[in-house]
Amino acid sequence: MIEFARWDMRRDLSALWQECFHDPKRYPDFFLNNIFSPRDCLVCRFGTEIASAVYLLPAQVAAGRRTLQAHYIFAAATLPRFRSRGCMSSLLAYAALAGAKRGDRFSLVLPSGESLYRFYGAAGYRGFFQARELSVPAGRLRALAKAGKPAGRLLLGSERLNSFRNRLLARCGGSMLWSGRMFHFAVSMSRVYGDRLICAEENGRPAYALCRTEGDLCSVLELMSGEAAFPALAAAILREAPASGYRFRLPVAFGPFSGEGETVRFGMAKPLGGTLPGDVEPHGPYLGLAMD
Repeated sequence: MIEFARWDMRRDLSALWQECFHDPKRYPDFFLNNIFSPRDCLVCRFGTEIASAVYLLPAQVAAGRRTLQAHYIFAAATLPRFRSRGCMSSLLAYAALAGAKRGDRFSLVLPSGESLYRFYGAAGYRGFFQARELSVPAGRLRALAKAGKPAGRLLLGSERLNSFRNRLLARCGGSMLWSGRMFHFAVSMSRVYGDRLICAEENGRPAYALCRTEGDLCSVLELMSGEAAFPALAAAILREAPASGYRFRLPVAFGPFSGEGETVRFGMAKPLGGTLPGDVEPHGPYLGLAMD
């Protein structure tokens, strides 16, 4: 049976998350206690047991001067003993119908591997989002940071950072955008996993990077900065997330190190009306802040 979740299902949803993703209990509990809404979660039950679940997080897609309503498929999972029974395929089909009914024009997803790209492809999704990835040694970042003004640790509000992010991504038709509330949650969820939001400012213009340090390597999961503010942001990254090397994930259409790096696929989209609206005009569409 497929249905929308209920508030009293959170304990079972946490257990499903832990078993499927092998995460400590604090990760699903943070999500379920801070952002969970029954209207944004579908479950597949066998009797009284939840076999599978998927979250439809509210998002938007950049389309010229306007945005189109969408949902982002998050934490889709099926308990091992219920796999190969069509649970997730049925949930995704239901999600498309439910999303279209509430006005969503797109269903968006970031598969975690090749087999899942094939699975979502069979469910009507297609490769859509892109990212630019490159590695930068600390010495090169340090040279770029010399032009930045020394500053202590800076904290900037989520609403301001998200507005700045949305303005930058308006030039990348088809990009996924968050509301201020969802941006705050995405960053907060990343912090639970140990990531760090690093901010800078230059002449009133903000910049930020979301960083994950593993050993002596720092992965910059998202970076939003204008050219003038990047030296200050580079200095802040070196200070707050020291490493011997940095792996950047950037939008294709803009950002530092222009023309460098490898363009990679980074997510899929399913137009719920059957085709892409004409005013989306994809131009290096960027997903980012995927909570991956």
